[in-house]
Order: sequence, then structure tokens, then C-alpha cells
Amino acid sequence: MLASSFFLPLCNFSYTKPVNMKILNLIVILVLLTHCQIIKQTTDESKLDKVIEEHFDGNVTLVPNSSETFVIISQTNKPSMQVPVNALKFGVYDVQKETLVYSEQKYNATVVWYNDEYILIKSRPGMKSTDVDTDRAMKQYYINVKTLKKFTHLPNNN
Repeated sequence: MLASSFFLPLCNFSYTKPVNMKILNLIVILVLLTHCQIIKQTTDESKLDKVIEEHFDGNVTLVPNSSETFVIISQTNKPSMQVPVNALKFGVYDVQKETLVYSEQKYNATVVWYNDEYILIKSRPGMKSTDVDTDRAMKQYYINVKTLKKFTHLPNNN
């Protein structure tokens, strides 16, 4: 009788053990599946990464607009013996379309977001123009990232 009272709790435990093992197996399977999904997501190259790899060399700077619908991708090469000025290569990436919608290369230039819809490009041209408007257009202009139109002066509604 003493032996039966000793094994009774073990027998009761063995009846619940298969249920516990099923739950444990289910948890292990879920963890493995989740882990595999995370690995797949991190190894998939994003479209933005592919655009950068295809159109730019080396280190780039990414600057999204305030609504994060467009991203300026810029790369500045420092002066060298071959090119004695800063070489700016930049592009505008449309997040929704997942494509590069505009790209340009300028020397001695900078590009920044003016507002959510316009980028401002400032450069120091090698030559000056006698026409003030032409000179200003060579030094500074805006690009509407939605229409891709260039402006020397912003429209009044912006």
C-alpha cells in the first residue's frame, strides 16, 4: 500500500504530461516559425537599398521629408586631384512608389528639404551671369518633388 501511494502522484502527473508536452511543442514550433520570419525579413534587401546600390557609390545620407513620403539620398565626394571641388550626387526617392523619381549631380552644392514638398538646391557656379535671374537660377533653385518642376522662386501658396 505504501508503494501504491508513492506512485499515485506520479501516475496523476503522467496523465497531464502529454497535455503539457503538446503545449510545449506548440510553443517551440511558434518560436521557430517567428524566428524564421525575422531572419527572412532582415535578409531581404529593401527596394531603397537596391536603388542606393544601383545609383550611388559608397556612403550616402538619407533625409526623409516631414511626412516621410519622400527621401533625399545624397552623396558628397570630397575634392581630389581629378575633381578639385565637392561633387554632390543626389536623388529623390518616392517611398510609396518605391522608386527613384529624380537624380542630379552638381559641383559645390548642397541639397536640403525646404518644406514637405520642395527641396532647395544651392550651388556656387563656376561662372557668373550678367542677368540677375539667370545668376540666381544657377545659385539656388527649388524642385517640387511631386511634380518634379524646377522653380527659381516658390509659388505664393507655399
